[in-house]
Amino acid sequence: MNVTLDQARTLDAFAREGTLQAAAKRLHKGHPAVLYALKQLEQQTGLALFDRTGYRTRLTAAGDAVLRHCRVMLDAERALEATCTVLHSGWEPVLRVVFDAIVPLTPVLEVVKLVRASKAPTKVMLSVDSLAGVEARFGEEQAQLMVFVLPSAQIEGLTVHKLPQLKARLVAHRSHPLSKRARVTREELSEHVLLTVRGSDPRLQLVTAELDTQSTVHLPDFHSKKAAIVAGIGFGWLPEWLIERELAKGELKPLKLAQGAVHVFEPRVATRGKLGPAGSALLEQLLNPLK
Repeated sequence: MNVTLDQARTLDAFAREGTLQAAAKRLHKGHPAVLYALKQLEQQTGLALFDRTGYRTRLTAAGDAVLRHCRVMLDAERALEATCTVLHSGWEPVLRVVFDAIVPLTPVLEVVKLVRASKAPTKVMLSVDSLAGVEARFGEEQAQLMVFVLPSAQIEGLTVHKLPQLKARLVAHRSHPLSKRARVTREELSEHVLLTVRGSDPRLQLVTAELDTQSTVHLPDFHSKKAAIVAGIGFGWLPEWLIERELAKGELKPLKLAQGAVHVFEPRVATRGKLGPAGSALLEQLLNPLK
């Protein structure tokens, strides 16, 4: 079977207009050309697509079924045309970005707003993961950008840029017993609940690594982790950007740990291949967050 787009377009026009004459006018064709295309379509399918017994020719049940498939063909044609238009314009059809959850998403959201405001055709697809999961997802999704905090394995073809440092603090709610101690030891930490996002990673070299806690609770993201700490359930590391207000109000207290309760992350952004306008704008936002 070799149903053509012209045949599909003719059947669609007939179904929308109701008559051969109106379909011909819609397609800017002569009546014989429309009639020929529809007869060819019937021959191609081997089905009676039209009921010609009444005053006006109508689609049969088989004709309705074939029409649905013809419209799928026409939708695919329009999607292909749209993609070609995007490629000619220089904008990426899709920009895939993988972020570590500890890094603020504001730069990405600013670029999404920019893309929408400029009516650019780029679809921004954002995936958020943590630690080693970031690099794994970057590979699985063949993303163009990856923002990560763990030392990354060498991936061929990547360009890596350093981003501004990111601080995290080991905190607890002001009502938590640990926040009331003048000095906290690792042994005292072990008596309380440690809250984490997907656990830790030895490459981070956190002072809480391999801590023998009474219990550890793994949460899906930093916002739920923050909520659990504010509720007094336990203690844990939170990025400063997420808890500035709570620290200023004294609602959350940095723990006075002998080994230090501040960890400095060195985030980086890796890009794959040549970036289009959307990817370049995002990279600029990441490298210069105050602009």
